[in-house]
Amino acid sequence: MVTIQRLLSLIILSGLLGGCAQVYVPVSESKLPPSNSPSTFPPPETESPVSPPAEAESEPVKRIEPTVSTPVKGNSAVASLLEEAWRLNRANDYDRSNAVAERAMRIDHAEPEVYLVMASNYVAMMQLQLAEQLVRQGLPLAGQKPGVKAELQSLLSRIRGSR
Repeated sequence: MVTIQRLLSLIILSGLLGGCAQVYVPVSESKLPPSNSPSTFPPPETESPVSPPAEAESEPVKRIEPTVSTPVKGNSAVASLLEEAWRLNRANDYDRSNAVAERAMRIDHAEPEVYLVMASNYVAMMQLQLAEQLVRQGLPLAGQKPGVKAELQSLLSRIRGSR
């Protein structure tokens, strides 16, 4: 009888502890106010092999810069990181620009402009396959931001045209 009670109490206790575990739930911008704490989930890493850039037989891909001012709503940290990433992009410091953009992505992985700045950095470094993957990830997120969506679509067509 005592072992059955222990077994039942162990099952109930494990059920309660399991119920307290964190579960990832995507947060939409409209439901919850932005959090000041950084996200605990790392950005998804791509496992694709990076091929060395082929010699360009056509004209080089045109430099990408945001043509539409797209302020990031809800999170000033992401906005300032994106400004810094674009500044580094203009200074041709693409690796540091990507590092800053990745920090912004860890805070808000659903911000499409993060994907735009990272893709434009990879285009400038002639890593077109990686740039195309980032554009494809950013396009579904850009539904409410037509300026960013148009820039992502333009970048995708330039990437495809340069192959």
